[in-house]
Amino acid sequence: MRRRERGAIAIEVVLLVPVLLLVVGMLVAGWRVWAARQGAEAAAQAAARSASLQLTGTQARSIAERVASANLETLHVECVPATTVDVGDFAKPVGTRGDVTVAVSCRVTFSDLLLPGTPGSIVVKARATERLDTFAERRP
Repeated sequence: MRRRERGAIAIEVVLLVPVLLLVVGMLVAGWRVWAARQGAEAAAQAAARSASLQLTGTQARSIAERVASANLETLHVECVPATTVDVGDFAKPVGTRGDVTVAVSCRVTFSDLLLPGTPGSIVVKARATERLDTFAERRP
């Protein structure tokens, strides 16, 4: 090795390591958002389907919240979830079309990634609607 090239590798490493760490951190952040969005959509769909099979709005709300939470846990989604269930159509009379809607939101945190310029967290939202059985008995 020539005398002038001493330390060149050390300088290259010092310059490249932060860039590589930043790229890896951005990939991890993107993966978290994508996984949370997919998980929230799957949880909302399963919760809406489960809620639509219930006879009362109270049962539908309870089941939907449990199913959404269980789905997020099963999929190992790392987020702080919140579930909202619209069961207003359970009050409609039999023979009238009705829907049940479930909205799932997940707060995905980035505080452990130490990425400069990224927010502390992002909220990912998903919504699903299922039709209620038109001729089944239902109660609010």
